[in-house]
Amino acid sequence: MRNFLFLLFLSHSLTWGAEDTFAPSESDNESSINKLEWSGNLDVKYSLLHSRHDSPIYNIMYFPNQDTSSSLSQIRLEPYLNSDYVDRQIAFHLKSHGTIYSDKDSKFDLLELYGSLNPSVGSSVTGGKRAFNWGKGYAFNPVGFVNPPKDPENPELSQTGIVSFTGEYTKSIISDSLQTITLSAVILPAKAAVNHNGEFENTDLALKSYFLLWNTDLDILAYSSKVNAKQVGFDFSRNIFENLEIHGEFSVFRNATTNLVINDALGTDRRNASSNLVGFRYLNSLNTTLITEYYHNGAGLTKTEFENYREYLSSVLATGNVPQILQVQNSVKMNFQKPVLMRDYLYLKIIQPEPFAWVYFTPSLYSIINLQDNSFTLAAPLSYKPITNFELILTPTFFIGKNDSEFGGKQIGQRYEAWLRFYF
Repeated sequence: MRNFLFLLFLSHSLTWGAEDTFAPSESDNESSINKLEWSGNLDVKYSLLHSRHDSPIYNIMYFPNQDTSSSLSQIRLEPYLNSDYVDRQIAFHLKSHGTIYSDKDSKFDLLELYGSLNPSVGSSVTGGKRAFNWGKGYAFNPVGFVNPPKDPENPELSQTGIVSFTGEYTKSIISDSLQTITLSAVILPAKAAVNHNGEFENTDLALKSYFLLWNTDLDILAYSSKVNAKQVGFDFSRNIFENLEIHGEFSVFRNATTNLVINDALGTDRRNASSNLVGFRYLNSLNTTLITEYYHNGAGLTKTEFENYREYLSSVLATGNVPQILQVQNSVKMNFQKPVLMRDYLYLKIIQPEPFAWVYFTPSLYSIINLQDNSFTLAAPLSYKPITNFELILTPTFFIGKNDSEFGGKQIGQRYEAWLRFYF
């Protein structure tokens, strides 16, 4: 793996001998000097949930209060506060998020806090907590080696970043085929062991090389670690026509962790496999956007492994052993509450701004389909922005399938949400 990383760096250095021109730096723009901006929004969210009392996942997650009403509601406040400061070659970025259920039940998340330095034209160094967005996929990112976990039900939702050091160098090249090269290196400190100190040899390294080649965006990526999975991959994106874009991702990994049932207990397995994604985005003459993606998760559960997982939960509940049930409950919360658990999925989304000349109204429809058991999620977000700095979002979501399927066996069968979003 480390030999591969060295060759990756070397291959880029060989291309830098070509005749080139530098892209203008943002720091050269006088309007960006000594600039401080604050922004954010306040989300007021109301959720109505219809529970599945016959689901073993529900009975594990709500134990010992699983006999509550099948209709549950929740209201919460989620303030977001962002700040950006730019002073010639130095910049700072802050993004924070809070969740407030009541005066006694609230939490604060520092999503991002990092500083960046532009020592020369085309180069930058960044340090702090940062959320990366590697990959070209909309709902899934097999090559998102340093990305925060993405929720395919809301891919654009802000997520918490990781503490890292990043170096980046960009060059524009005069060539008929290759126009731009960007090389990025991300250092992730070792996990804390004693007094917040980790072993240096366990430091992770991630690399990304970007090429604008024949009008195609292309990335080559790698992740080296002694603790986590080693990964190598690539992605691409290209506009076939003015209104049709195709994209894809492919990754190969070694020693990745999969949570499953082993020897009648919840455990982990280490696997060597690959993941991939292919999709397209199409815009028609009516301004309708269609997004379609196929996603294969090589570290996911097979259909048999998922069935064994559900059967294990049922058998644990049948014992009535309270300490064991609580132990399994904790394990499920930590390792099995992912948006998708299995291997093959199809993602579909349709967006239609202002249908029937209804201004400021944007309905959409999306579905996440499990191709192994034919269960699926179906949701219809409805967005309305009647005035500046305000948005109302209504989203009914349905989890459909057989009782023993992934989406048909979720702890809730229906979810209705209303969001009031105030921007500033």
